[in-house]
Amino acid sequence: MRTPGKIFWWLTAAALAWGGVRLSVNENPVIAGESVEMTIEAEGDVAEIPDIESIGGYPVTTEGMQRLERMEGNRSVVKWVKYYAFTPKKSVRIPPVEVVVDGKTYRTEPLGVRVLPKKALAKDDFSLELLPAKEEAYVGEPVAVTVRFREKRGVPVMNVDFVPIKYENFWVKQAGRRKQYARGDYLVHEVRYLFFPQVEGNLTIGPARVKVAVTKKVRDAFGFIVRRPQWITFESKTVPLKVLSLPAGVALVGRFAMDLNATPRAVKAGEPVTVMLRVTAEGNIEDLEVPKLSIPGVTVYAEKPKLTQRYEHGRYTGEWVGRYTLVAEHSFTIPPVRIDYFDTTTRRVERLSSEPVAIRVEAAASQPEAFEETTTPREERNMTAWLYMNLAAAFAAGMGTMYLLMRFVLRRRKKATKNEPATTEAKMLQRLMPHISESKEAAQMAENLYAAMFEGKAVKVDKKAFERLMKELSAEC
Repeated sequence: MRTPGKIFWWLTAAALAWGGVRLSVNENPVIAGESVEMTIEAEGDVAEIPDIESIGGYPVTTEGMQRLERMEGNRSVVKWVKYYAFTPKKSVRIPPVEVVVDGKTYRTEPLGVRVLPKKALAKDDFSLELLPAKEEAYVGEPVAVTVRFREKRGVPVMNVDFVPIKYENFWVKQAGRRKQYARGDYLVHEVRYLFFPQVEGNLTIGPARVKVAVTKKVRDAFGFIVRRPQWITFESKTVPLKVLSLPAGVALVGRFAMDLNATPRAVKAGEPVTVMLRVTAEGNIEDLEVPKLSIPGVTVYAEKPKLTQRYEHGRYTGEWVGRYTLVAEHSFTIPPVRIDYFDTTTRRVERLSSEPVAIRVEAAASQPEAFEETTTPREERNMTAWLYMNLAAAFAAGMGTMYLLMRFVLRRRKKATKNEPATTEAKMLQRLMPHISESKEAAQMAENLYAAMFEGKAVKVDKKAFERLMKELSAEC
C-alpha cells in the first residue's frame, strides 16, 4: 500500500506545482542580439506573478500584465498573462518561478534558451558583395560599382534597404534602378553606382551596408502572436581603387565626338544666324567646358546648354547640345571650336576641332551717289521750276498716302487690340534684331528680351517704350 500511496501523493504535488501555470518564450533558439519575449500564464480568480530582475545575469524588464476572461459552459475562467523581455548573448537556463494562484503556490518548469551566434545566420543565409568594374582608373573616369546582396529562399525577410555608401574624393551617382532576380537558391538584390574619382592616388570604395528586416514572432498587448520586423545590418569589405592623373590642362577622359552646324550661311544685315554645337561622349561629359563663341563685330546670344546622360549595357554615355544666335552687319567667319580629351584606349590626348564656317552678310542698300551736270542758266531755271513742281506733287501724293496709311494702321491696331493678344516677346526681339547695331537702346532692349526668354531672368520690357523706339527707328530709316 505504501508504494501506490507515494505515487498518488507525488502526482498530486506535481499537479499542484505545475497545474494551471505555464512559462514560455516566443523563439527558441534565438540569434545573439535578439530580444527574448517570455510569458507566464496562470488561471484563477487571483494570481500573484512576481517580477524578475535577471536571468543568467541578463537584465529582465517587465512589459505588463493582462487579465483575460473566457466562458467554458456556464463557468467563467480567468487567465492572467505577464510579459517579460531580456536579451541574452549566450545560452541560458530560466529557473522555476513561483506563482501564487487563489492562495496556492505553483512553480513553473525550468526552461533552457539556446542562443546562436549572429555570424552563423549571416554566413548561411545572406551575403553582401561590393564589386567594382575595374581596379584602376583615371581622374574623372567613371567606374561602375555594383552592390550585390543575396538572401536565401525560405528566410522570412520582410524588407531589404541599401544604405547610401559613404565616400571621399569621389563624385557618385546611381546608375539605373535597383534590380531583383532569382539565382539558384537565392534571391538577389543589386544596386549599381558610378564613381568618378576626383583626385589621384590610392583611394578606397566602401564599405557597403544593407539593412534587412527579418520576421520575428512576438505577442501583442492582447496576447496574440504577431509578426514584427527585426533589423539586422550587414557590411561588406572595402575595395581599393588606383587613380591615375591626367595630363596637364585636360579634364575630360573617355571618347568624345563633336559636330557644329550653322544656318543659314547667307543673311541680310541684322538677320540672325543659328549655330548648333553637339558633343557626344562615353566619359565624364559633365566636366565639359566649351569655349565661348567670341567673334569681333558679331553679337552672340548663347542659350543654356542641354545635357543628357544614360547608363546602358555597361556604357556611360552623354550628349551636350548648345545653341547660339549670331547677329552682324558684315560678313564674318565662325572660328574652329576645339576640345581636348584623354582617350583611355590610345592613352593619349586627342583634339576635336570644328571647321571654320564663313557667313556672308549682305550690306544694307546704300543711297545713290550725287552727280554733276553742266546746264545753261535758262535750262537751269526751267529745271528748277520743273523740280519744284514735281516736289510739290510728290509731297501732296505722299501726304495723301500717309493719311490713308495712318487710317489703315489705326484701324488694324484697334482690331488687334480687341481680337488678338499683345505682341509677344519673340516678335519684339525679331523686330529689334535689324537695329541693334545702330541703336544702343535697341541693343539693350534686345538683351533684356533674350534674358527673359532664354535665361529665365525676371526682366520686363515696357511695350510703350518698345513701340516708341520702333517708331523712331522707322522714322530714321
